[in-house]
Amino acid sequence: MKLEAKGIYARYGTHPVLQDVCLSVSAGEMVGLVGPNGSGKSTLLRVISGALTATEGTVQLDNKSLADVSARERARLMAFVPQTEPAAFGFTVLEMTLMGRHAHRRSGKLETEDYRIARESLAAADMLAAAERPATSLSGGEHRRVLLARALAQRAPVLLLDEPTAHLDLAHQVELLETVRRLADRKPDPVAVVAALHDLNQAAEFCDKLVLLCHGKVEAAGSVDEVMRAETLSRVYRAHVQIGRNALTGYPMLTVVRSLGDVDHITGGVIHVVGGGGSASGIMSALVHAGYRISTGVLNRLDTDHQTAEALGILAALAPPFSSFDDDSISQARQLMSQSSTVILSNVPFGHGNIANLELVREAQTAGKKIVLIGDDPISNRDYANGRALILFEQIMADGAERFVTIENWLDTEATSSQAVPSNTNLTGEEA
Repeated sequence: MKLEAKGIYARYGTHPVLQDVCLSVSAGEMVGLVGPNGSGKSTLLRVISGALTATEGTVQLDNKSLADVSARERARLMAFVPQTEPAAFGFTVLEMTLMGRHAHRRSGKLETEDYRIARESLAAADMLAAAERPATSLSGGEHRRVLLARALAQRAPVLLLDEPTAHLDLAHQVELLETVRRLADRKPDPVAVVAALHDLNQAAEFCDKLVLLCHGKVEAAGSVDEVMRAETLSRVYRAHVQIGRNALTGYPMLTVVRSLGDVDHITGGVIHVVGGGGSASGIMSALVHAGYRISTGVLNRLDTDHQTAEALGILAALAPPFSSFDDDSISQARQLMSQSSTVILSNVPFGHGNIANLELVREAQTAGKKIVLIGDDPISNRDYANGRALILFEQIMADGAERFVTIENWLDTEATSSQAVPSNTNLTGEEA
């Protein structure tokens, strides 16, 4: 089964909502509709499902126009879970789910097979235990899961979902998306799925392709990597974002940050942050929001911490990607550290490629800089430099470095300290 929407225009009254939108999904694919509130995701699903007629454009199922498909046949081919739907008064959860079997009834009566499929669908949605409960007694999240069960009971080759994880707790969000993903991957009869999703990270994890809508137009479409680009999402969502990688799955992962320009005023001093591999992203963000001026490095270009620094407008000493630090980048980091009042070191692992950073921290400490270590992971777990990192770390601790489990712990301590760093120091080391 292949579903295609071509050149879709739609409006509510005189207000245009969709403009020349195209979408294609085949059996075995899960396509995520993403975009800000009001971008047209729900309207597009309503057009595709046949609930709303497009003013221009066509929707086709296996090259057959949706307009030529009867309502009964459409219910066999497409199942739609809307964003909202009132609870069915007087019906139990099982009875609501059985409504998904209506288009398949041969005699107008429910058969044993219909009940079996309905109960299987409720089990898949984790609602079988509530089968005899009145639909009106359900919470918002439970109601969403029953709507999914009803759609699953249709056994349709195309599944349309409008914000399916709304009102669900985190565990049920993941369970629902895993259920839908299994339907798309099912052999030998995979389902074609189109889902409007609010959470971009969930969309990246579970979808094969994304369609990014903004003001009723397609801003980007294609693979997850093609759509999940910082510059595109920053423009569409009008927010500062960075794109990294989920350390466990490898899929793109979005983080929303504020740039230095968003901070109303600088109240703290100058801090140099040493990190890498994403270990310092939260530290840098917290410091910027607390009103500190930040520098960082050495970092490899394209490193997650480099992306964070770039998004936050932080000055960084950078080395080529995926390589040991070169002399120029080490010199730049040394200069940045000399202009700071405090050097903060994250829980970064050290190997031969980045051991120079720990050597620079030791240099800065010898020159009189305040050293703060964030995190409680033993250095023995992070020393891949044949013991060199352990020796340096112990020297740094022995000479008075402070250690805190989180950056928030340190910020709380600083807030109550009477030895505040002057706020009129700039990154050149001169008085402003």
